[in-house]
Amino acid sequence: MAAKSPLDRKPIASTNPAGPIPQTYHKIGFLNGLIIGLALAGGAWLIDALRLSRIPVPLQFPSLLLGSLLLIILCTLTGWLTSRWQSSLAILLAWFTTAILAALIIGYQPYLGRTITIWLADRRFWGLSIFPPPTGLTPGLVIFTGFFVIILLTFLALLQTYRLEGIHRELTPRGRLLPLAWLLLLIPTPFLFGAGYITNDINGDTSAYAIQLVHQAIQVGRTYEGDLFALGLADGVNYSAIRGVREQMSATYTLAVGGIDPDSASTFIIAYFDNGTWVSCRVINDQLSFCADASPPYTSGFAGIIAGDPPPADCVNCRPLVDEQWTAWLQARQPQLGQPVQTIRLAQWGSYVLMQAANSAGTYAINCWFNNFNPANLESCIEVTPNQVP
Repeated sequence: MAAKSPLDRKPIASTNPAGPIPQTYHKIGFLNGLIIGLALAGGAWLIDALRLSRIPVPLQFPSLLLGSLLLIILCTLTGWLTSRWQSSLAILLAWFTTAILAALIIGYQPYLGRTITIWLADRRFWGLSIFPPPTGLTPGLVIFTGFFVIILLTFLALLQTYRLEGIHRELTPRGRLLPLAWLLLLIPTPFLFGAGYITNDINGDTSAYAIQLVHQAIQVGRTYEGDLFALGLADGVNYSAIRGVREQMSATYTLAVGGIDPDSASTFIIAYFDNGTWVSCRVINDQLSFCADASPPYTSGFAGIIAGDPPPADCVNCRPLVDEQWTAWLQARQPQLGQPVQTIRLAQWGSYVLMQAANSAGTYAINCWFNNFNPANLESCIEVTPNQVP
C-alpha cells in the first residue's frame, strides 16, 4: 500500500472545550506569545540596533537586549498561560495587563533599561540614577503612549481562542505546523512591529539616531579639508559643529549617550578618543547643534579646586560645582596629592563621571563622582589606592 503524501493527511481536530486541552495546543499558545514578543521588540529596537551595528558604542546592545528579553519573556509566558485557560475574560485580562507592562518596558527602556545594564556591567556606578526618567514621563503617560500596543494585544486576546483553534486544526498528525498554520501565526506580526515602533517613537528616544549623526560628523568632518559649512549644506549634517575640536580628534574613539532631555528635544552624545580627547556633542531635534571639549571641569577645574586656585577670568563652566564641605575635604588632601595633581578619567556613564586625582609618585589618590553638564557637580569622593576600582 502506497504511503500517503503530506497533502493527503487530515489535520488534527479542533480542541474540545469540554475535555482536556491537548498538549499541542499549549505549544501553539507558547509559540503565539513568543512571536508577539519578538515582533514588539523588533519594532521597538531593531532599527536602533541596525543603526548602531557598525558604531563603537559600549553597552548599547546589552541595553536593547535587556528590553527585548523582558518583552519576549513576558509575552511568551502570557501566551503559554492563557492557552491553558478556557475563560475568555481571564485571557482578555491577562493580555491587557501584558500590554500595559509592554508599554512600560518600551517607554522606560531608554532610562531604566540603560541604567540597570550599567549597574550590572560596572559596579562602581551601582545605585546611581544614571539615566533618570524625565519628570513629566509618568507611568500614566507611558501607558498612554502604548495605546496602539494595548489596542492590538486586546484585539488579539479577543480572537485568541479562535486563532489558536484554527492553527491547531492545521497540524500534521505528528503535531507539526502546516504552512497555513504558520501563516495564521504570523499574520499579526507586521501590525505588532508597527505598534512597537510607534510606541518607541512617541516616547521620544532618538539617541540611536543622535549617535549615528555624531559618528557621521566625526568620520567625515574630522579629515575634510574643504568648507565644512558647504559640505553640511550638501549632506544635511552640521559638520561645522565639530570645527572647534576636530584638530584634537583621533581616528579611534567610542561614543556613548550622555543624557536625554525630551523637554528640549536634546540628546547629549559623548565621544572619547584614544588620544585622551573628550568631546560632548548636543543634538537638538535630530540636528547636530555643537560639539565642545568636555574635559576642563573634570581635569583642570578639578585640580584647581584641590589646589585652592581661583578660576581663570575667562572661565565659562570650566569649574564643577562643589559645596563647602567637599571643597574643604579636597583641599585638606592637597598636601598628600602635591603639585601638580594628576587627574585621570576612569569611567563615564550618562552624565556621571568617575575621576581620579593622584600624586605624581602614584602613592596616594582620591576618586570623585561628578554628575550633570553645564555645570558639572561634584557629588562625592573617597580615598583609594591609585587606580583602584572601588
